[in-house]
Amino acid sequence: MDIRQLTYFLGVAEELHFSRAAEKLFIVQPALSRQIQQLEEELGVLLFERDKRNVKLTAAGSYFRDEINRLQHQLTYITEQTRRIHSGAVGKIRMGHPGSALYSILPEVLAMMHERFPDVNVQLTEIAELELMEALRNYDIDVGFTREITVDPRFSTDLLFEEHFALVVPSDSPLNDSNFEDISQCRTAEFILPKIDVDINYGKILHGIFEEKGFRPKVVYHSNYGATILRLVEKKLGLSVLPISYREGASSLGVRFLKLPTVTQLYLIWRADDINAVLPHLREIAQAAVKRLCLDEL
Repeated sequence: MDIRQLTYFLGVAEELHFSRAAEKLFIVQPALSRQIQQLEEELGVLLFERDKRNVKLTAAGSYFRDEINRLQHQLTYITEQTRRIHSGAVGKIRMGHPGSALYSILPEVLAMMHERFPDVNVQLTEIAELELMEALRNYDIDVGFTREITVDPRFSTDLLFEEHFALVVPSDSPLNDSNFEDISQCRTAEFILPKIDVDINYGKILHGIFEEKGFRPKVVYHSNYGATILRLVEKKLGLSVLPISYREGASSLGVRFLKLPTVTQLYLIWRADDINAVLPHLREIAQAAVKRLCLDEL
């Protein structure tokens, strides 16, 4: 029994006429009759009752037709799903991200992924920079948003956008866009900053903002979660320095963002040898999200 025989059987079962079925199936009628006969012999049952004038399905033939129709639909579905998985339209991708991505590119990327590829399962993990790289190495995530520049040949990156840092102050702070000149005006202020190793690029840049002005900030709270930092600034427990994209999600908070000249970059990073078919779609969507949101203007 093979798929061709089953196709011939369904053709005869639909037409209940060997000559018409043969014409539709592009096979000569004697050959079609032989195929049906061989199928009946293999099954050990009579599928059709036939005489010179009429052809009709037996009870066994009717059951066989219904089940083969069901299996044919299932096979069509399986074939289509296989193609979709191969093309990346169906699948799973595990994504790591810093908190700042939630305030800039990540929501738009997720919305566009859901719109274009609703059958792709995206699993999110908010994760610090050093942990993100380790998670990629350990295959705990497939792709990440990072502010780290890497020369490790095991990884590939796409630059998504560049943005300024900003001094974050309570909304009733005397500092505002008209009188703020540089961060040296905050030498005596208390700060709430991420606990970031100076050995990584983001840490070097962040600490460099203060070093350039010749002072070290008095840090009263450490947090690696931007949402936490924003609420602490709102409660006047200190000032902070964060990527300015946090401003996009902080409009309801009592904080103010004052742009600094220092910039940071956000990259998409993944293992260079990753063959996940969803990954090319995610890369394309991430670049499209940047353009839609005009994040390169931050």
